[in-house]
Amino acid sequence: MLWEEYENPFTRQSVKMSRVFIPSKLSDNPILMRDPGYVARLYQSGSAELVRAWLHGDWDIVDGAFFDCWNPDKHIVRPFRIPTDWLKFRSCDWGSAKPFSVGWWAVCPDLHHAPDGHVIPRGAVVRYREWYGVAKDPNGGVRPDVGLKLTAEEVAEGIKSRDEGDTIAYSVIDPAAFSQDGGPSIVERMKINFRRADNKRVGTRGAMGGWDQMRSRMVGEDLGDPHGQLPMMFVFSTCTDFIRTVPVLQHDGSRPEDLDTSAEDHAADEARYGLMSRPYVPKSKAPIPNPVLNIGGRSTMTMDDLMKSVSKRRAND
Repeated sequence: MLWEEYENPFTRQSVKMSRVFIPSKLSDNPILMRDPGYVARLYQSGSAELVRAWLHGDWDIVDGAFFDCWNPDKHIVRPFRIPTDWLKFRSCDWGSAKPFSVGWWAVCPDLHHAPDGHVIPRGAVVRYREWYGVAKDPNGGVRPDVGLKLTAEEVAEGIKSRDEGDTIAYSVIDPAAFSQDGGPSIVERMKINFRRADNKRVGTRGAMGGWDQMRSRMVGEDLGDPHGQLPMMFVFSTCTDFIRTVPVLQHDGSRPEDLDTSAEDHAADEARYGLMSRPYVPKSKAPIPNPVLNIGGRSTMTMDDLMKSVSKRRAND
């Protein structure tokens, strides 16, 4: 139940009212379920996001979202204590007049069952903490895309104080923070051992791009029964600014493979830097190559190699 307060503009009196959202699925409507063509017509009349909302009562959708593979049920995890043997690292997108974003990440070394029921695969990353430097209005709300105007030294102190005793293996930041313009760079002033992040947004000529990394990790891979398709990136529910800003980002109108940079994309950029520091390639079942023939038509494979190849083929069939 959600309580909301409304003010009458004429009397200046406030009225507090409650409302309850009761999700409704197509399966809850027996009349519509009798029509065998109804679902097919829904798929013809709207985007995949709208169809999901109509069929499953999921109205947490963003039509036209850049990360249309984002699913809060799959990607948002209730906070849990990160095991001590998980590698931890930071990523940072610098900003002063605009918000800065710092993310703390942990790498799962083996299949892990979170207390809330999520299954975290080996190699998946978990965003378990964040610090987003956005200004607040007098009522405590966020002033979107307005920074705190902190100095590099103040941000550095804030980062260190939020480590909470964690052992951080490494940190990455936008390469622009290393630039010098008549004085020490942002990184030099912060005195944190940052690496230059790979800030490639869109992959070209076979190179890996940051947005591809985020999409690949959001989609994840099929681990088979009993787990099925699992993401390779998770976000603690306490990382509210990532959850607030990243899922609503839109495509660039003139460059569809990139996102609209006029939006509040600082957490997305920072996450991109972090994920590019640990490139992820989905596992694929590559076919076993046929024996290669050399000049003269003879196989370069030995008999042992041939027998191993046959065994592998039989195992995969």
